[in-house]
Amino acid sequence: MSGSGNHILAASSDGQSARSNFWNARRYDLGAIAVLTLFFLIFFQPALFHGRFFVTSDAFIYSYPLRTLVWNELSHGRLPLWTPHIMSGYPLLSMAQIGVGYPLTWFYAFLPGRFAETIYDLTPFLLFPIFIYCYLREVERSRLGSILGALAFSYGGFLISSVTYNGLLANALMWLPLMLIAIERARRRPFVRCLLGATGAYAMSVLTGVGQGFLLTGAIALAYAVFTGLVLPPARVNETSDDGKSFWRWPRWRPLAVTLCAITLSAGVSAFQILETLRAQRRSIRKVLSYDLFAFGSSTPAHAAKAFFLPLHYHLEASGYVAPLILLLAIVAIVAAMRRSDSDRRAFFWLGMAAAGFVLMMGEHTPIFRLLYYLPFFSLFRGAARHAFELTLGISVLAAYGWDSASAIATRAHGKVLSENSRRHLLFAGLAIISSLLLGALWLRDVARVPVGAMEIYYYPPSYGALRYAIWKIFFSLLTLFAFWQAGKIVRARSRTGLLLAVIALACFFEPAIMVSRWWWPTLKPAERFTVASPTTRLLQQYPPEQNRVYTRVYPFIEEYVSQPRLEPMNLTVIHGLQNTGGYEPLILERYSRALGNVYLDAFRPRPGYQEERSLLESNSHVLDLLNTRFLVSYSDLATEPAPRIEKEEIKFKARDLDLTLKPGEAANLKGAAARADVLCLVTATAYSAEEQDGTPVARVRLFSSEGKTLEKTLRIGVDTAEWAHDHADVKPIVRHSLAPVFESTINEAGESAYRFIARVPLDAPVQVDRIEITNISSRVILIVSRATLFDSANKFSMPLPHYDLNKWAPVYDRESALVLRNKQALPRAWLVAEAESLDGEEALRRIRGEGAAFDPRRTALLEIQPRNLPALPGGPISPGAAARIVAYENNRLVIETAAETASVLVVSEINYPGWIATIDGAKAPIHTTDFLLRGIVLPAGSHRVEMRYTAPAARNGALISVSTILLIGALAFYERRRASRAA
Repeated sequence: MSGSGNHILAASSDGQSARSNFWNARRYDLGAIAVLTLFFLIFFQPALFHGRFFVTSDAFIYSYPLRTLVWNELSHGRLPLWTPHIMSGYPLLSMAQIGVGYPLTWFYAFLPGRFAETIYDLTPFLLFPIFIYCYLREVERSRLGSILGALAFSYGGFLISSVTYNGLLANALMWLPLMLIAIERARRRPFVRCLLGATGAYAMSVLTGVGQGFLLTGAIALAYAVFTGLVLPPARVNETSDDGKSFWRWPRWRPLAVTLCAITLSAGVSAFQILETLRAQRRSIRKVLSYDLFAFGSSTPAHAAKAFFLPLHYHLEASGYVAPLILLLAIVAIVAAMRRSDSDRRAFFWLGMAAAGFVLMMGEHTPIFRLLYYLPFFSLFRGAARHAFELTLGISVLAAYGWDSASAIATRAHGKVLSENSRRHLLFAGLAIISSLLLGALWLRDVARVPVGAMEIYYYPPSYGALRYAIWKIFFSLLTLFAFWQAGKIVRARSRTGLLLAVIALACFFEPAIMVSRWWWPTLKPAERFTVASPTTRLLQQYPPEQNRVYTRVYPFIEEYVSQPRLEPMNLTVIHGLQNTGGYEPLILERYSRALGNVYLDAFRPRPGYQEERSLLESNSHVLDLLNTRFLVSYSDLATEPAPRIEKEEIKFKARDLDLTLKPGEAANLKGAAARADVLCLVTATAYSAEEQDGTPVARVRLFSSEGKTLEKTLRIGVDTAEWAHDHADVKPIVRHSLAPVFESTINEAGESAYRFIARVPLDAPVQVDRIEITNISSRVILIVSRATLFDSANKFSMPLPHYDLNKWAPVYDRESALVLRNKQALPRAWLVAEAESLDGEEALRRIRGEGAAFDPRRTALLEIQPRNLPALPGGPISPGAAARIVAYENNRLVIETAAETASVLVVSEINYPGWIATIDGAKAPIHTTDFLLRGIVLPAGSHRVEMRYTAPAARNGALISVSTILLIGALAFYERRRASRAA
C-alpha cells in the first residue's frame, strides 16, 4: 500500500514538473500571444463592444443569407443539397464559399447569424498574427521580431483592405503559417506526426471553399517545401561534413513529401464539396475566364507607390502597404542576408515571395502576366491586386529578420555604452513614444473630421489632400524611427524590450486604424438591420413562394447601409423566405446567364464584353415567364440604383439621362410604350446655336403609332430648346434667340448657368406610340437629348422612356423610388402541354427569347432530344380538364399530381441540372431539358403522381471519399500514437 502511494506521489510530481517545464519554456511566447490578442481587442473594439456588427459587402449579401439557409436546413434534419431560393434553383453544396464543413461557420448552428458571421469575419485578424508569430518562432526569430512580423502583415495593406473584410480570402489563407510550421518540423521530426499537422492546417484552408485562397496556400507551401529541400541542409546532417550524397537522402525531401501528401489528404477530406463545385464550375460562366477579368485590378507602379505613401488611396481591392519601419527593417534583412554567409537562407525565399507578389500585382502592366494566363488553375481567378498577400507577407517576414539583425548590432554595441547614456536613451525613447502616441491620436482625429466619401474605398478623398496626409505621416514615421533607435541603445533588457514593444505597436496601429475608421467602422450594422424587412418584401411575402418567384434587378450593395431598406437585393430575399429568379453567385450557370441576356454573377448586369439587353422585359421574351417570375423588383422606372426623380408638374422622367448627342443629319430612335399618350415631353439643349434666331427648326420628331399612323412634329430654337450656354460671358453678346422653358440649370465656378430645356409636344389625339424618331435637321447645330416621357394628361400618367412594356407588366407598388411590377404573362410552376418539338439548345434559346419562330410555351414544349425520340402527342391545345398540381414542395424534393385525357409533357419551372431524378407512379422516368432551362417529363394519358428528387451524385461520391480519407487520417493518428508510446 505504501509502495502504491509512493508511486502515485511520484506520478503527481512528474506531472507538476512537466507543467512547470512547459510554463517555463513557453510563458514568454504565451505572453507574446496575449500581446497580439490585446492589440486585436483594442484595434477592433468598435466592432466588438458597441452592439454593432462587422458584416459587410459579400459577407452581408452573400455569405450571411446562404449560411443561414444551410444551417436552417441542417437544424431541421435536412441535407442542404439544393436551394430553390436563388436563380430558380441551384446546387447548394457547389457554393463552396459557404464553407459548410469549415468549423468557423458552425457558429450558425447555435448563434444568431449576425454573431456567427462576425466571428467568421473577424477571426483571421486574431489567428493570422498568432499563426505568423508561431511560424517565426519556429524558424528561430526573436519574440519581438516575431511580434513585429505578425503585426506588420496582419495590419498591412492586404488584410486591411476591401478584399478581406468579408472573411472569405482571409480565412482560406490564414492556415498557411501552420502548414509552414509542419514543413519545418518535417526536417527533424517523425513523418506521420508532421503529415497530420500539415493535413489539419491545409484541410481547414480547403474546407473554407475559397478556391483562390486554398490554391494559393498550397502553391506557397509547395514552393517552400521545394526551397527547403534544395537550399536548406537536412536538420540531422552536418552541413560542413556534407559528402554530396545527402542531397538525395530522405530527410532532405521529407518536407516536400509531407506537403504533397497533406495536399492530397486535404483534398480527400473536402471531396464532398470539391466535386460538387467542379461540376457546377464546368457548367458556369467561370469555366473559362477572359484575360480582361483575369487581369482585373492590375496596379500600375504609380498606384503601388500611392498605396504605400498614401494608404487611404486604394486602386482596387488590396495594396502593398506596410509601415515605413517595416519596410526599413526588411531592407536591413536583405542587406544582412547578402553580406553574411552564415545568414538564414530562408530570407531569400521571402525576398523572392515579396518580389513575385509585386510583379503579380502589376498584372497586365508586366509582360509575364499574359503567359501566366495559360497556366492551369491559376487562370481561373481574377484580381491581380490580391497578390498583395505575397508581397506584404514576404516583407513582414523579412522585417522580423531585419529586426533580429538590427538587435544583434545593438547588442554588440551595448558594452561600449555607459550606464548614464543608457538612462538618457531611456528618457529619449520614452518621450518619443509618448509624442508618437499623441501625434497619432491627433492625426486620427484630423482625418476623422473629413466626411467619408461614397467611393473612398477605391480613391483617395480629395477633400482631405495628399500633402496634408503626407506631412502627418512623415512626422509620425520620424518619431517612431527615433524611438526605435533610442530604445535599441538601452542596456537593460527588460526596459529595452518594453519600449521596443511599444514602438512596434505604435508603428503598426495608427495608419491602419485611420484607414478602417473611414472604410470599416461606418459600415457596422445594428442588430435590427439583419431582421428588418422592406415594404416591398412585406408585400411579396403575402404570396406563396413556391408559386411566385420574384426577380430582383438592383445593384446588390445599394441598400446595405440604410436602417430601413426600400427593397432587399438578391440573396437577402432568402432571409425572408422569397424565391428569386435572380441571385448573386460567382458560378452562375452559363445557360441561365445566356437566357437572362448574358448576365454576370448578380444575374442582371451584363458579363464583361457584352451589352445590356432590355429584351428580357418585353412581351415577346418568354424567359421570365417560363421561370415563373411573377414579380419584378427594382427602383422606379427600372433603374438599378435609386436616384431622386426630377419632376415638372406631374410629368416624371427617368433618373438617368439618355445622353443622346445628335450632330447635323444624325437621327436616334426611342422605343415607345404600350399605354396611350397625348403629350411627348423632351428635355434637350443645343450647342453651337448662338447665331440661330427664334423659331429656327432644329429637329424633326416622328412618332409611329401602333395603328400604323405617323405623326411629325418640329423642335424650334428659342421655343422648344435653346443654347445650353445661353448666359455665358462669351455667348451672351452674340446669342440671337430667346431662352426656351428651362427644365434645370447648374452654375459653374464662374457663376455661369448651364441650361436644359423642356419641350411639351402635343399630339393630335391620344395614341399608342411604338417608336419615336428624332432627327437633327440643322446644318450646324448639335442637339442634346437628355430625357423623354410620354404623358397621358387625362389620367395624369407619365411613362418615362425607355419604359416597361405595359402589355406585360402591371405596377403593384411604386413608392419612395421602389417599384414592384406584376408579370401578367408568368407561367405557373408546373403545367401540361400536348405538343412538343425537337430542337438543339441554340434554337431553343432563340425561341424563348422571342428571336426565332413563334413560340407559345403554354402550348408547346421545346425538347432537346433526337426527332426520332419525340413522344407521340396529339398536338394542339391541352385538353380543358388537364391539370398539374404541386402537392409537396421541398428544397430537395418535388411531388406533382397530374391528370390529362391524352399523352402530354409535364413542364416544371425548375432549372434542369444533373442529379435530379424522377419517377412516375414509382417507376423511374427520364427528365428532358425543356425550353432550354427547365425540366420536362413525358406522361401517358391518365392521372399520375410525379416525384422529383435531387440526389447530388457528385457530393455523394465526394462524401464517400471524405469519409474514407478521415478514416485513413484516424488510422495514421492511431499509428503515430502507438509509435510514440513505444518510443516513450
